[in-house]
Amino acid sequence: MKEEISTKPSHIYDGLYHIPLPTPDDGEMPPSYTLNDCHAVPAEAVEQLEQDGVVCLRGVLDRGLTEELRAECDEAVAQPSPEARFVNPPGDGTLFYYEFNLWRRHPKLRSVVFDSHLADVAASLMRSRSVTLYYTNTFVKDPGAADKVTPWHEDGSYSRFVGNNVINLNISYDFMPAETTLKFKQGSHLRSGPISIGPTFEPGVEYTEAMPDQTRMPSQEELEQQYKTVYWEVHPGDALVFYQRTFHAGPGNTLPTRRHSTAFNFGGDHVYYDAREGFIDSPDIDPDLRHGDPPAGAVFPKLR
Repeated sequence: MKEEISTKPSHIYDGLYHIPLPTPDDGEMPPSYTLNDCHAVPAEAVEQLEQDGVVCLRGVLDRGLTEELRAECDEAVAQPSPEARFVNPPGDGTLFYYEFNLWRRHPKLRSVVFDSHLADVAASLMRSRSVTLYYTNTFVKDPGAADKVTPWHEDGSYSRFVGNNVINLNISYDFMPAETTLKFKQGSHLRSGPISIGPTFEPGVEYTEAMPDQTRMPSQEELEQQYKTVYWEVHPGDALVFYQRTFHAGPGNTLPTRRHSTAFNFGGDHVYYDAREGFIDSPDIDPDLRHGDPPAGAVFPKLR
């Protein structure tokens, strides 16, 4: 991980921290899907992911397991590693925490990554024979953290995995109504052109570096004009699955309880490693990989 993250004061992206609340005018949302008893992904779910850039899968992990994973989240917050991130302005007591790759020190999350059906689900969603773990990223937002917003962005902004076949299975460990769950720009993954520069998670502060060829993130107004916003309420164990080029955002937490989730990021067939110089806010680099290599190896485990 990059030891020093260079930032500067900037308000160019302030509008991206505005996430409108759901209203009846949003219209009907796309359907959600449930895995069968053998954890097989319905064909319709794969087709919707490819069309919309996002799909909601119900019950990917069972309730008992999500309770154990939620407990590991709280343990991680109480005993964070040096790489943990806390998005908390001075004097603000409501927590917004995220940390990469808790599977390296938390056994239950490690078991989900390496021993569960999750990699098989990812393979089906990507129509891929191979599955490589890029990283996990665990998020915790305190009750009342209404202003702790994850701004509009694409995960490709922060990624060294290049290609269309990179997905995020964002699994909730709590009930989240539509007001607080992730929001997505339907079909935004289909656009051509360069990857957008990612905003930080703190308004008024932006990165001073980016990868070559990245361009300015569209404004909130541009996003609203070009794409419909889609969303679902989620229950413990549900997954919101999306491509790394799908624009999305996360509201603050208006619930009276903590909000926990983990993003499982996987690469499939035809994905390569970006070894160029430049800043990416993701956890690891593999010094043994050359630019354009398949990414699986000592740093990014091949699961299938």
